[in-house]
Amino acid sequence: MTYYIRRFLTQSGSSSTQVWKIDDCTAVRVGIANPEGGPGTYFRAELSESIWDALRRMTPWFEPGEYPFQKTVLKPGEYYARMARPIDQHPHEAPGWSPGTQHEADVMAIARGQLTALMRQLDRICQTVHPTQATFAAFGHDIRNLLILACTEVESHWRGVLIANGVTRDRFSTNDYVKLCAAMRLDSYAVSFPSYPWLAPVSPFAGWGTTGKPSQELGWYGAYNAVKHNRETEFERGTLEQAFAAVTACAIMMVAEYGIPAGLGQSSELRTFFNFSATPTWPLSEVYIYPYGEGHGDWTAVIYPFGPK
Repeated sequence: MTYYIRRFLTQSGSSSTQVWKIDDCTAVRVGIANPEGGPGTYFRAELSESIWDALRRMTPWFEPGEYPFQKTVLKPGEYYARMARPIDQHPHEAPGWSPGTQHEADVMAIARGQLTALMRQLDRICQTVHPTQATFAAFGHDIRNLLILACTEVESHWRGVLIANGVTRDRFSTNDYVKLCAAMRLDSYAVSFPSYPWLAPVSPFAGWGTTGKPSQELGWYGAYNAVKHNRETEFERGTLEQAFAAVTACAIMMVAEYGIPAGLGQSSELRTFFNFSATPTWPLSEVYIYPYGEGHGDWTAVIYPFGPK
């Protein structure tokens, strides 16, 4: 049995969705009581036709050139650990959420505390170096130290997501980490700063995974490696601009893993400091589907298919 999401317009003109379970002979709407006895919630094909022919014959849903059903990647109740996505009931509300937050309370609290510390340190530095395009090239010991701390925190997030999805290594590298960009659509995020509204939105993961050199594609991450391993000759690469990007990358990872309310806190200074001006758009086929009593009847984490290990 395969699951599909049907998108349609209501009488008021708003978009809505339904979840369907469809095989060669039958189509059954999921999430309602007694679908076999309801109107428009159960269809069976004749011996001489496919279920799709039956649906076209018995419903007005198939407009010319349109296909209202999207086959889903995941079954109802399945989700990828530490990856936030919209749910079928609100498919456009990106970045969505992670059903696994109930099992990650300690991990989330520690990560949120670390992000808060990084954000406060960045804000303190900005009281000395007023952040503008002209001053983004400023560098110094506090800025370098913040860049290093923020990047090691981003690496902690990267490893955590990979390990939660069954990827094991003696030592991870950016060749492993870059796989998260497509899986979590990290390059679709942009963050602006209400405290500094003159700054352009920051997209720290833009272009990641496009050249085959994942360490060099992230300017802030390359700067981190330079100032960490070779401070005496690379000190000036640890700029305020790179620190902004690295701290923003931490915030994006929190939100890409858990969603905005859970990742940043329901009401917190993090949500005041970071404004998510752009978030990913997910196709219906890739959103999470409420369990609706299917399968185990509850949320179940599955392994994201990263490919060969």
